[in-house]
Parts: sequence; structure tokens; C-alpha cells
Amino acid sequence: MAAGMRRGFVLFLAFGISCATNENEVSSLIDDLFEDSGYQKDVIPMLKPADKTTNVNAINIAVGLSMISMDLDPAGVLSATTWLRSSWSDFRLQWDPEQYGGLDNFKIPSSKIWKPDLSIYNAADFGSGSFDDRYNLDQTNAVVYSTGKVLWIPPLPMKVNCNKDQVVVVKDKNDPQGCNINIGSWTYDGFHLNMTAFDDEEYLELSDMTKNSPYVVTSQKGDAVTTKYYPCCKEPYMSMNYRFDVQRAFAIQDGEKVFNKSPEDLEKLFEQYQTTFTGNN
Repeated sequence: MAAGMRRGFVLFLAFGISCATNENEVSSLIDDLFEDSGYQKDVIPMLKPADKTTNVNAINIAVGLSMISMDLDPAGVLSATTWLRSSWSDFRLQWDPEQYGGLDNFKIPSSKIWKPDLSIYNAADFGSGSFDDRYNLDQTNAVVYSTGKVLWIPPLPMKVNCNKDQVVVVKDKNDPQGCNINIGSWTYDGFHLNMTAFDDEEYLELSDMTKNSPYVVTSQKGDAVTTKYYPCCKEPYMSMNYRFDVQRAFAIQDGEKVFNKSPEDLEKLFEQYQTTFTGNN
């Protein structure tokens, strides 16, 4: 009995020492990266100044969008719950794992590090609780790797004006309707931020979409990476412009679901969402 208790105590002590050592390594690493080096989260992490004619010195920003649920009002404003998928490299956050007990990544609130100033160009709101507001104030942890890679996937709401350059004319609210979500940097041109597709997917990611979403995606066009030039400037401006069609799945009438698409059709659609879904373009 006594021997068993001693063995248990030794194991507990060893586990405690291991956890404490790991915590000490993380604390030491964070001190070295942020405190001792004078890390400035408001400064873009470019090794060299932006080139005047190419994106050779630009930071590659991978952006993707996972849809969770969506709804559409008669004015053509799409409300959506999403996970923004993003990744980039910050050379100031590199370290040698061997100097920190083999530690090769850590989690930290995104408010502590630099992140790109992404915004929705066709947003329908900019106030409290909007995409911009939540994006800038978000405390969701980012994962930082020893290579300097940063992975950040915050849950964010958004409201967008579908096809804002067109007058929305809906003859039948149950018919498919076109929409787009255009995301890019608010201030940086393509010589500073080179926009790329997260996991090389230029489509909305739909595999996590809830089956209780009032609207569903019936098709999407792909080729979301967009480059635009303005008359004033020679620099390109990049964004991820997701173009897709949505259709009402059901409406709530007298407290009950009234299906526009049959439950069987919806099940088939959600099965297709488990792979890259384009639908009938």
C-alpha cells in the first residue's frame, strides 16, 4: 500500500514538473519574442520595404471563409455566421525549438500580434457588432509556429449587400439569388499584401454549414482571388471576391418550418458540401 502510494506520488511529481517546465518554456519564449525584442504589433512584418513595381517583398496572406449559417432579407442583405480562415508569416515570431525544450508552437490572443487590416468591401454595416468591429476587437487565440507562421480562425458575423452595384429585383423570393462577399485589405496594396487562397481553395468552404440555415448555397463560381487597378495608382489592390447563388431552404410560419426545398434535397446538398462544392454554375 505504502509502496503504491510512493509510486503514485512520484508519477504525480514528475507530471507536475513536466507541466511546470512546459509553462516556463512558454513564458520564457513569449518574454523573448515580445518583451525583450520590443515587438510592435502595429507594424507590418515586412523584411524589406515594398518594391515599387512588383510584389517580390510582399507578405503572403492566405484567406478563406467557412460559412456556418446565412439568411437573406428582401433588400438583398445577406447576414451570415462565418469562420474567417487566415494565415501569414511574421519573421519576428521565429525561434529555435531546441532552445525552448522542443516547443514548436504556442497560442496567444490575436490582439497581441500584428494581423492584416481585412475588411468587407460590400459590407452592409460598420457599427458595433459588425464584421469590422468584431475583427478589430477579437480576442480569439492565434496559433504561432516556430517558423513564424501564424494561423488565425476567428468566428465572425457579417452583413453584406449582395451585388451592390445592381438594383435587386426579386420576382419570387424562393428562387436562387446571386450574391458576393468581397474581402481585402483596407489600406495595403498588392505590393505590401499578396492575397492568396487558404488551402488553395478559391471557393466558400461549406462543410461546417448547419442544416438549420434558412438559406443555402446552390452554386458558386470560384476564382475568388481578384486583382484591381485604379486610375490614380499603379499598385494593384487584391481581394477575395466570393461569388455564389443562395436559395431559401425554409421559412418560419406560425412557429413552424415551411420548406422551400425538400428535406431529402437538402440532405443531398449538404452531402455535396463535404467536398469542394460548385453546384450548377
